Order: sequence, then structure tokens, then C-alpha cells
Amino acid sequence: MGDRGTAYHTQDACADTLEVVNKRLNQDLRHRVRRIAYSPPLSPEWRDVADIIGHISNIASMESKDSLNRPGSSVWERDELCIRYIIEESKTNLLMRLMIDFKSVMYDKQPIETSSDPEVTSFLKQFEASMGELLRCLFTAVEALQTLDMSAMIEYIERALNAANTDPGTYDAQSQEVVVISYLYLILSHIERLDEDKVLGLMLDHSILPAVLRHFEHYHSRAGDRGVEMYVWLVSFLLDTEYFKGHMNQFFASKEDKKRLGLLEPAAKAIKATEPEADLRRKVRTLCDFIIRYK
Repeated sequence: MGDRGTAYHTQDACADTLEVVNKRLNQDLRHRVRRIAYSPPLSPEWRDVADIIGHISNIASMESKDSLNRPGSSVWERDELCIRYIIEESKTNLLMRLMIDFKSVMYDKQPIETSSDPEVTSFLKQFEASMGELLRCLFTAVEALQTLDMSAMIEYIERALNAANTDPGTYDAQSQEVVVISYLYLILSHIERLDEDKVLGLMLDHSILPAVLRHFEHYHSRAGDRGVEMYVWLVSFLLDTEYFKGHMNQFFASKEDKKRLGLLEPAAKAIKATEPEADLRRKVRTLCDFIIRYK
């Protein structure tokens, strides 16, 4: 009996220790999120923020893989503390602004000494990859998208897509010029809980659909099955909206853009044949119908 009592006491002590450790880790995570502040890209203060981004991005990615993200669940019902803390501390738009301004420096080719310093080049690429993954995890939460400055986001996505389509051989899978496809997918997958007219109006103004179709033309061969499916879903979600149905001819810049829908046909047919949920099948069927119409 004495040994058994000792065993129970040891288990309770271990449980208490784990609880204390978890509490401290959570406090440290929230503290790091609170420390995220705006700094001009490439400044010494920005490098400190970049280190924080790298740390919490790894946590967000691990939590995202472990979390059971049920459709319609709120961020407070998911085991993703990193994303929850970012939303609660109102850091969503700050993170987006940090990424936008960083990429603006890269696009505008402002004087930075990176070519002769592999360590700096590696640091910049790692920041882009870490921030890209953090934003991707964040945008799985509709609460983040509901507070996002969508005008700035769609304008940024347009610039990234245009850069990708102008020089498609330059960008890899972790570059924003490729990752923005996942942002569009997540935005459109939540469109029923967002301001549809505002979001789709912005996508129309910035010619997002033609840019996505040209992007698919350039990148589908290296996107992998999951990547190709993402294109199919985001276009299906867009075409299924009431806003698109009322402005469909305005969404396409040319007849060639309409014909580019046909590039999605093999993958769309495969998804339609295997998708178990009736409503999702219907959305893909809408895409298939438009493909036939515009051939």
C-alpha cells in the first residue's frame, strides 16, 4: 500500500509540475506576442521583431497541425493559443503591415547590402518564410479575417501575383508570390462569414481572378496535388458567390482569361467525383459549368 500511495503522490506531483510548466510557457508566448511592434524593415529593432516572429511562427505551425479545426468553430474553441493571443492582442493588422512593408523594400530594390552577405540573405528568406507561415495559420481563423484591413491585403496580394506572373522562374514555394494563393483560399473559404460585397469588390477592382488563373498556368506543374486543389477550391468559392454572378463578365479581363479556366478542368472533375460533402460538390460543379461555357 505504501508503494502504491507513493506512486499516486508522484503522479500528482508530475501533473502539478506539467501544469506549472505549461502555464509559464503560455505566459511566455503571450509576452512574446505583446512584444511585437512596428519597426522599419531591416532596422536593428526590426531584426529583434523578426526573431520573435520566427519563434511564434514555429509554435503556430505546430499547434495548427495538432489542432482539430472543426468547421464553424471559433478560435477560442481550438487548441491554438498562438493564434488566439495574436487576435486578442490585436496584432493581426500589424503582422500584415510588417510583411507588406518588408516586401515593398524587396520589390522596390532599395539599397541593401545582401548580395555579398549570405547570412543576411538567409535571414531575410527565413523571415519571409516564417511570417508567411504565421499569416497562413492566422487566416484559418475567421476572427482574424473579420478584423483584417482587407483593402491593404488584396492590394498586396495583387502586387505579389503580378510579380510572380512577370517572372515565374524566380519564386519558390515559401515565397510570398506563391504563398498568397493560400491566403486567397482561406479568405474565400470564409467568404460567407465576411463582407462578401466588400471583399469581392476589392478582388474585382484589383483583377485578382485573372491574375490567379495566370498564376496557375505558370505554377501548377510544381504546386503538387494539394496546391492544385487549392486553386480549384478558391476559384470555386469565388464563382459560387452572388457577387460574382452579378458581375461575372467584369471579373475577366479578356476571352483568354475565360479560357484559362479550362486549365483547372482535370483537377476540378477529380474533386467533383470524390468530394463527399454535397455543398462542396455543388461549388465545384459551378466551376465545371463555367469551364464548359467558356471553352
